[in-house]
Amino acid sequence: MSKISKERKVTYYIGIGMMALGFILFISVFFSMANFMRDPFADPFSNPPSFLNSVIGFVLMLAGGIVSNIGAKGVAGSGLKLDPDEAREDLKPFNEAKGKMINDIISNIDVVDNIAKSQTTKEVIKIRCKACSCLNDEDAKFCKNCGEPI
Repeated sequence: MSKISKERKVTYYIGIGMMALGFILFISVFFSMANFMRDPFADPFSNPPSFLNSVIGFVLMLAGGIVSNIGAKGVAGSGLKLDPDEAREDLKPFNEAKGKMINDIISNIDVVDNIAKSQTTKEVIKIRCKACSCLNDEDAKFCKNCGEPI
């Protein structure tokens, strides 16, 4: 089973960190706006909220998402590099995990299918008519083909 390299893990966590920092910067503008609006008589130009923080935070969240995607799937697996062979290699750990999960599901389906078949299979007994040789249900009193008593 192939493992994800340490560099890819570090890249993934750096991307997650960038997204968290970007979110904090983005949301901080709303808290500073709430503090600014709390005192309506304060000088509006003394400490205005900086909307540049929200823009920087948003850009950091986008960049962090891209970096974490590259860390999770590799350069080719994330679509940044268009090489199918390298993409297969980058996505190999995930495909192997999915394959094992699919095998587990298939084995469970086989077990459930066998249980269902064993519960629904019922032996049926038929009686042959002496006059016309037609098969009838075991509780039939008369032949369904010719009407003779069985």
